[in-house]
Amino acid sequence: PLRNGLMRMARKQWYQRRVRENLFTSIDKLVPKESVYLIDHYLGKGVTQAIVPIRRNHDELESLLNKDHVSSIQVNLLERVDCKGRAGYYDKSGVIRDMLQNHATELLSLITADLAQNTELSAAKQVFLQSLSLPNKHQVVVAQYDKYSSDVGSPTTTPTYAAVLFTSNLTRWEGVPIVLTSGKSQAHQRKDIVVKFKSGGSFEIRFNPPGIMLKGANLLPEGFVGNSNSYIALLKAVISGKKELLPSMDTVLASWNVWEPLLTMNHNLLIHSNLRNMAVERRGKFLVAVDTENPLEEEHVRFFNKAFMIGDHEEHIYDHVAQDIVRVAEATLKEGSAFHLALSGGSSVLGLFKYLLGVKLDWSKTHIWQVDERCDVNYLNAANLRYFLLDHVKISPSNLHLMPVTEKGCGDVAEYQMVFERYCALNKFHYVLLGLGNDGHTASHFQQSRTLAETPNFKHVEVDANVVSPKRMTISFDLINRSEWVSILVVGKEKREVIQSIKNGDVYPVSKVSNSQLTWFIDEVLL
Repeated sequence: PLRNGLMRMARKQWYQRRVRENLFTSIDKLVPKESVYLIDHYLGKGVTQAIVPIRRNHDELESLLNKDHVSSIQVNLLERVDCKGRAGYYDKSGVIRDMLQNHATELLSLITADLAQNTELSAAKQVFLQSLSLPNKHQVVVAQYDKYSSDVGSPTTTPTYAAVLFTSNLTRWEGVPIVLTSGKSQAHQRKDIVVKFKSGGSFEIRFNPPGIMLKGANLLPEGFVGNSNSYIALLKAVISGKKELLPSMDTVLASWNVWEPLLTMNHNLLIHSNLRNMAVERRGKFLVAVDTENPLEEEHVRFFNKAFMIGDHEEHIYDHVAQDIVRVAEATLKEGSAFHLALSGGSSVLGLFKYLLGVKLDWSKTHIWQVDERCDVNYLNAANLRYFLLDHVKISPSNLHLMPVTEKGCGDVAEYQMVFERYCALNKFHYVLLGLGNDGHTASHFQQSRTLAETPNFKHVEVDANVVSPKRMTISFDLINRSEWVSILVVGKEKREVIQSIKNGDVYPVSKVSNSQLTWFIDEVLL
């Protein structure tokens, strides 16, 4: 209670969303909402408290903070310190609760909130947070430094590092990639916010030493020192009733709506030696962990179902496939031929696309074909192919050969055959990438399928009525087995049973793939 009889309650943020909601409800019954102050010590730092005033008083800067000028936004909170001595506490929270849901999100919203709107800052922050897309598993990288379980005293899957890619559906920020990263036991300490501009240069907020830089010029006054203790600064704000830069109940709950789904997401936890040999890169609409010390070792090379096989961790498997495609492409181009690549549909290849965006593939001389397509404009494989890969590479429309589909269903399979004959004089592809369904199907060859129309190399089929879009167009087994190189990519825990059945000699549609240059690329956990 203050001397004037008013009561103000200051409280650090809580970790569990349900606990937070119940507590907010209980507090609301006892204390007026305007008397509750939430504390986030990053918002008490002098640099942080200078961001909004500088935005409001710098017209040039504010005019640049939108999708027309910004190419990306990064919030980095990376620490060299590990969790030794406090691992018991940290293991109950992990990096998302400890740093990203609160500190990193609050910092981001100070950059992205629309100050031009005639609303309070907390309301503008809430609008932005509610606009953020929920990332999929290919837009999240979580990792743990290798000595963390030892620090805890028992095996644990709690991540100590995370990088997450968001986008916003607000007109102001639509399409701008936003990456939030935090981690313990990093090779280098880094705490900053970096807004990169399409025209070059950047807007950066640095915490040590303090600086707010616009294209190299420091916008902080000369001699700026900042607060020696952010908690004292925040408590002064509470006593004086200044709430603008503090989290509100509504913004905190909006932040949890963004982050809570990530806590239960089925992540691929990477274990690295102090994370020093790992880098995270953004490739199109993906984040990818790049292991800088991960050559293809002999232990990964084996045989499966009488064919060559590479087995490795899922993220590394994608990289191995991408490098294999590049190897064949380079050899093909050296012979003076364009490179013809046929890609499977389905979810398995989505993880591969982010690696294809990072390799040196000459897209100007690459022709893309489809292995199969659904005859339903609402469920096209081509939609994912465009959205996650083709929209991010420089490929001529004349080099893109999508299977024809109309509002009425599959187009003429003979038409696709003629396009194939026009471009592929050798009557085969240089590289065919297939997937494997958990029922043993590959391309759109299922156990139960009926041929509706066919040409020497492609078929219009009707498959199991229980699958999405039972009418399909697909490449023939004859063309698969005649092509120069074929790979089968198998990832996902749900494939374990079919992989074991194939090892035991059971026959599935995929068993008809008999190309002499066949390689299986299989997630190690399935073996």
